[in-house]
Amino acid sequence: MPRRIIIIVIIISLLFISLLLLGYFFDHGDDYSTERTYLEDGSRDYDCSDFSTQRKAQIFFESAGGPLKDLHGLDRDGDGVTCESLP
Repeated sequence: MPRRIIIIVIIISLLFISLLLLGYFFDHGDDYSTERTYLEDGSRDYDCSDFSTQRKAQIFFESAGGPLKDLHGLDRDGDGVTCESLP
């Protein structure tokens, strides 16, 4: 009888751990492309998806401080050109 209980507890524990791991790997709660994020000062964070063209993103980037102050992370590779995948 005690052996059966130990086996059941082990199986339940393994199932619980499996569910936790599945939640960890498939959690989309940090999907920044669909969730609005904010900067530390509470102002809106802009991403490339907020702009229709690279030029508009570039103008915003430069007006917000350019490469010396890229709070929004629009210039990921640090070459001074923002949102290079936009038209």
